[in-house]
Amino acid sequence: MSLAKRKLSPRKTPRQDRSRATVDALLEATADILIRRGYGTLTTNRIAERAGVNIASLYQYFPNKEAIVAELRRRHGDEQRAALRTVLVERRGRGLESTLRALVATGVAAHAAAPELHRVFTEETPDLRYSDVEKMDPPLFDEMRRLLKRANLDVPDVELALWMISTAGGAVVHRATIERPDDLSSGRIAAELVRLLIGYLRPKSRHAGDGC
Repeated sequence: MSLAKRKLSPRKTPRQDRSRATVDALLEATADILIRRGYGTLTTNRIAERAGVNIASLYQYFPNKEAIVAELRRRHGDEQRAALRTVLVERRGRGLESTLRALVATGVAAHAAAPELHRVFTEETPDLRYSDVEKMDPPLFDEMRRLLKRANLDVPDVELALWMISTAGGAVVHRATIERPDDLSSGRIAAELVRLLIGYLRPKSRHAGDGC
């Protein structure tokens, strides 16, 4: 593991209920400070004070504030991917466009609920590579592959198409959280993102390959 990754990793994983409650309190305090006052005010002392936790206990689990933010981001990412996976499972067999609308709405809602928190995730923590995210949740990506294959799309490479929509969709929503929050909350970003994705994911022509 690189030095940068070690600095952004928890010191240890809580095993007991009491230690899990301590870590949860630290993460909740961190989120509250970020939302209310921004990243510039965040310190480990302030996190510990807000959580009602001794600073020594904080350092038992995290080496610095950046590691706490990284863990907070990981948990939010887990929750969002679980929500997206639920949408895909519940909508198996339904149309591509309606499923994309539901996926985009789910992603937008997660970001619009706490824009300052996601601004920190976007601007203050290292970006996650597509391959890293895919390894975190293979079932989600398997569901997306099924969706694209069922739709009989005019794309030469399903894996590339999956990378395109995941990367483009994530970038649009993340940047809109920072640069166009009003359009994000009003639904305009979601509508335009769906148009963008549908324009890219064109179905095959009914006459393709029949000599017409």
